[in-house]
Amino acid sequence: MRDTARDTTLDGPVPDDTLRALRLVPDGARGFDVPWDSAGRDYGLSPDVLRAMLAEGLGRPSGFDHFDLLNVALDLGARSLWTFGPASWAKGLRAPAGTVVRAEVEFVPECAHEPDEGGPCDLRVLLPDGWAACPGGSAVARFELPASWPPPGPGAAELLEEFGRVRFVRLPMTVGLDPDFVGRTGIADCTGGSLRLVREGRRRGLPVRLAQGVILSPPFSVLHYWAEIETDGVWVPHDPLIVGAMLRWGLLDPTGWTALRSTGAILARISGEMGPVGLDAGRPAGVSFATTVTTGTRG
Repeated sequence: MRDTARDTTLDGPVPDDTLRALRLVPDGARGFDVPWDSAGRDYGLSPDVLRAMLAEGLGRPSGFDHFDLLNVALDLGARSLWTFGPASWAKGLRAPAGTVVRAEVEFVPECAHEPDEGGPCDLRVLLPDGWAACPGGSAVARFELPASWPPPGPGAAELLEEFGRVRFVRLPMTVGLDPDFVGRTGIADCTGGSLRLVREGRRRGLPVRLAQGVILSPPFSVLHYWAEIETDGVWVPHDPLIVGAMLRWGLLDPTGWTALRSTGAILARISGEMGPVGLDAGRPAGVSFATTVTTGTRG
């Protein structure tokens, strides 16, 4: 496997399969609002890589799209603020069989006031057991996640194998939320990919549901979406897109990992639908997720 510390300076060519995938994203969905100096500094990409992206139409003289930069950085193995998560995911998934992953996640909401508004913020966050006020500015949820989960049945295994061939790509919201975009292109992020997986699973009569939560990546986790399939009375988390991406990035051992294995050791469920997890006086508010993780046996 690739060193999970990953490279810090990237001078190699952009992989052809990365370019093919990104060409499937319509230009109208791109922002091109990241200037050249920020693109190199914040995403860990060399000037040669940026020039190559520009030559392929993945940039403008004025700047680049955030998602294009992020996808290139992930596929090249760049280390940056935007790409630290996958190494943490891999570490969590290597928890020994029979152990549990214990996570403490502090939900820290942000004020959603307009610049000309006054008065204090009225902050609430969505925890697994419902909405909670944040008089101190944050609230904490604790999770205990098994490292081992039941394997899928035949019908679910077929579905997961199919979705394991979908390529994980970070996408702008205008296409990322569209399950049909996944079917047309074979690329998806966690939103459109999980929505389509759930829709297709239900069409086949499988007991499957959507999950919204965080994918654990201490010290800060990020909001994520995945599917859960009921197996032997247990709702088992599955994220074949993430497994496929981590195999592609060299962060998981292909002799031990396939799209059939559950990623439940790093998926902390909050709810069963897509929606805000933070509110300020009823308006959606951004939330960060300060995270600590330990591994041990069941108490």
